[in-house]
Amino acid sequence: MKKELWLRLRAYHFMNLVPPDLWNHVAEVFGGGDASTRAFASKIARKHAWSTRFAMRAIEEYRKFVFLGVTGDTVVTPSKVIDTVWHEHVLFTKAYREFCRDVLQRDFDHHPELVPTDAQTAVYAQQHDATLARYAVECRVPPPAEFWGTPKFPRAKDAAREPHPAHIADGGDVPLHLQFDGHGDTPGYQDMPEFNGGGFSGGGSGDSWGSDGGDGGSGGDGGGSGCSSGCGGD
Repeated sequence: MKKELWLRLRAYHFMNLVPPDLWNHVAEVFGGGDASTRAFASKIARKHAWSTRFAMRAIEEYRKFVFLGVTGDTVVTPSKVIDTVWHEHVLFTKAYREFCRDVLQRDFDHHPELVPTDAQTAVYAQQHDATLARYAVECRVPPPAEFWGTPKFPRAKDAAREPHPAHIADGGDVPLHLQFDGHGDTPGYQDMPEFNGGGFSGGGSGDSWGSDGGDGGSGGDGGGSGCSSGCGGD
């Protein structure tokens, strides 16, 4: 199940975000075989003052977050950056419903907090720590700090971080990276950059098609929300 889900996530290029009457324009402006993802990244970059390269990488990390949320037995909580991408995807309501139906093959609901409290913030912080630990297990590499290192809420100074085991995947099953053995038409994890600290969009993650320069970073200091996913039996 994990491998099949991950292959569907890799193959999803946000094409259903583009209205039919804009296809020619999007293809002309962004070009290449992944124009729809690039258009989505461009929208996020403009709105949040990110570089286009950073937005493309953030989208790749968002795929991993969704994978963790769908396959785990516990609730996941994204970082501030990943949560931003999730928000932008959910705004395309019809396309997001199709994404859940066709790619995830289950609902992946967004549950923002109604009234933030210290107790709820602490819960989100623990869920974020657990999500980072599962990422390292499933992908064989630590989550990149520029995308995962900033939680949605600052951690209380006296709050201790909960230790999480890093030697088994959630539920004790086989981690995702070990399910790619390199036999037949399926590449091994050593040939998959998402399991070796990189992305999988190739040249598409560059800035050559965008108007801004730089390698990344999120501009501004907007506050993050306290939402977590509704997956994992929640």
